[in-house]
Amino acid sequence: MKEWTMQLFDYHVWANDRLIQHLKCLPEAVFLNKVNSVFPTISETFGHMIAVDELWYLRMKGNSLQQIVSKSFSTIEDTVKASTILHNEIKDFLINTKDVEDMAGYHNTKGDQFNNKIVEVVQHIVNHGTYHRGNIAAMIRQMGYEGVSTDYIFYLRDK
Repeated sequence: MKEWTMQLFDYHVWANDRLIQHLKCLPEAVFLNKVNSVFPTISETFGHMIAVDELWYLRMKGNSLQQIVSKSFSTIEDTVKASTILHNEIKDFLINTKDVEDMAGYHNTKGDQFNNKIVEVVQHIVNHGTYHRGNIAAMIRQMGYEGVSTDYIFYLRDK
């Protein structure tokens, strides 16, 4: 189960990186252009994704936040830096976790107590990321550019 959990998280990191590398090939303005979507810009979408990854990482470690603290990035490079630091911390945490079936107890932003297995939290992180990568792909297309596939099967083929 640990190997599966590590692979899921590796896919999450790969998919984010693949999307970021694609964005680097587009005009810089694409990252900050406003469009009608879940979040107004790709920058804000990545800021939300990284903030939520951090929230769930802290919960896996037994810490709870009262609220989601959104991140703000003005450049793709700032996004890459923050994402790399956080995702390396999460990878280290998972590597050092003896059993991903262990329960992580935490409080949600309303103060309610919950318990989930670490593997379940990782699956949630990945699903959340997939949802917002889809938002970003749609945003890129709304601006008139081609997207890039971040499907899991492409990750498997790439590895």
